[in-house]
Amino acid sequence: MIDASLGRASCCGFPGCMPPFPPPFPPPCPPPFPPQPDPPQPATTIPTAPSEPGGIQLRIAAAQTTLANGAVIPFTSAVRQLGSGLRFDQGTGAVSVMESGVYAFNWQMLVQIPTDDSAAPVIALQSLDGQTVLGYSGIPAAAAVNGALLSGTAVAFLPAGTMWVLVNASGAPMDILTAGSAPAVFAGSMSVTEISGR
Repeated sequence: MIDASLGRASCCGFPGCMPPFPPPFPPPCPPPFPPQPDPPQPATTIPTAPSEPGGIQLRIAAAQTTLANGAVIPFTSAVRQLGSGLRFDQGTGAVSVMESGVYAFNWQMLVQIPTDDSAAPVIALQSLDGQTVLGYSGIPAAAAVNGALLSGTAVAFLPAGTMWVLVNASGAPMDILTAGSAPAVFAGSMSVTEISGR
C-alpha cells in the first residue's frame, strides 16, 4: 500500500514485511488467515423407486349350498396379485401374510339362508386357527331369504407368517348364490391391500 503521510510505500505490518525492503515495492503481504480446506460435501444419494404395495384379489365363481357353520368360504382362485407381501393357498382358502404391515380387507358375498332356517347370515374374518377375529359382517335373516349381497371391511396390522380366512359365522348353514353368466359369473370376492408395511 502507499503511505500518503510519508509519500512512500509501506507494508501491512506483518513480520518480514517491514522496511527496509528493496525498492520499488514492498514484498507481498501474507494472507491474514491460512487457507482453509473445502468443507466435506455430503455423499450423493441415488433415489430408489418405492416398493410396490402388496395386494391380492380372490373370487368365488360357483354356488355353494349349505355351507356349514364355521366352514371356510371356498374362494376359487386369485385373479390379481401385486407385490410379494401376500399369498393365497387354495387348499386352505387362506391368505398368507408374507411381509408384516397394515392391511385392508374388503369382501362381498351373495348369500341366502336355507328356507327351513331363520338364522341371519354372518361372515367372520379370522385367523386360520380361529383364535383371532378381525371383523364381522352380516344382514338380517328377512333380507337374506331371497338372497342378498353381504359385504364387510377390516383393517389391521398383521405379522408375517399369519394366515387369514373368511368363515360362515351364522350359527347355521348358509348358501352362496351366483349371478350373471360366464365369463362374468359372480358369487363372492375378497381383496386384501397393503396400506403400509415393512
